[in-house]
Order: sequence, then structure tokens, then C-alpha cells
Amino acid sequence: MLIAGSAALVSLARAHTERLSSHTGAAEWIWYTSRLPRAAPLKFYATRDVVLPERPARATAKLFVDRAHVLWVNGRRAGEGTQRPGDPLAVYGLEGLLAPGPNRIAIEASHPTGAGGILFSLDVSGHGRDALVSNGDWRVDPDPAAIRSGGRYLPMVWGRPPQYPWGYPRMPRPNELERGFDR
Repeated sequence: MLIAGSAALVSLARAHTERLSSHTGAAEWIWYTSRLPRAAPLKFYATRDVVLPERPARATAKLFVDRAHVLWVNGRRAGEGTQRPGDPLAVYGLEGLLAPGPNRIAIEASHPTGAGGILFSLDVSGHGRDALVSNGDWRVDPDPAAIRSGGRYLPMVWGRPPQYPWGYPRMPRPNELERGFDR
């Protein structure tokens, strides 16, 4: 009994440590839907607004989209890439694209079989870590007009990391930042 209890405590401590070291904080994996009648390409837009009292000195977006993404901020392209399970987070500096007042973040996501995940976390100076994270408050929409107007539907929430097959995405190493994320 003591051995089983000790193993459970070690497992619980390991999970707590992994969550603390997660680079995406309270972010949850989201997607357009879990109802896929067959494997088919899917492209949609996940959107969320964030209101800032002033232009931030620093704003860092950490993003993972299985498989491909384009990140939009206030209708302007901020970055793009492709990722697979095991790849690092894509990291984008957004301070030059954010403004005082409402700001719309849009993620154009696609996957060749239709099943994937989005994990997003925005750290903003003066507002700390997790100023905006992916969760059930986002909206999704297959219409590209969502970049400007916002999405119409609630996303499917897979839950917080670790989730199969992505685990806890890690920060990129310096050499990965230089080469980019496209394969």
C-alpha cells in the first residue's frame, strides 16, 4: 500500500511540475469540430478579441497548430508555418501589430485529414503571462471573413496539455528560430 501511494505521489508531483513548466500556461487545445464523417482536408479560422489599455512594449504569441497556420492580428498577417507532433511552438512578436483598445487575433488553421489542434498563448508586458489563451471562449468559422468579423461558432475543446499526440509543446531552440518551422 505504501509503495502504491508513493508512486501516485511521484506521478502527481511530476504532472504538477510539467504543468508549471508548460510554456502555454492555461491554454487549451481547440479545434473546429470533433465530428468528422471521413478524412478530408479542413480549413477554418479561430478568432478571439483582446482589449488592451495601451500599445504593449512586448507581446509574444506562442502557437502550435497541427498542421498549418497563418496568424493574423487586426487583419494583418503576423506569421505562418506548419507543425507536426513533436515540433516546437511557433513564436511571434506582436507588439508592432497590437494597438490600444480592441484587437482581433485570428488563426487560419488547416489539416489534410481534418483532425488537428490549436494551442495559443499570448504574453503581454504589463498584463503578464496568459493575457489571452486558446479555450472555449474562442470562435471558429470556415469563412475567411472571420478574420475581420470574428467567428460564429464555439470550438471543440480537447483540453489542456498534455493531449495526445502533442504532449507539452516546447519552446524552439535558437537554431530552430533561425530556420523557421516549415518542413
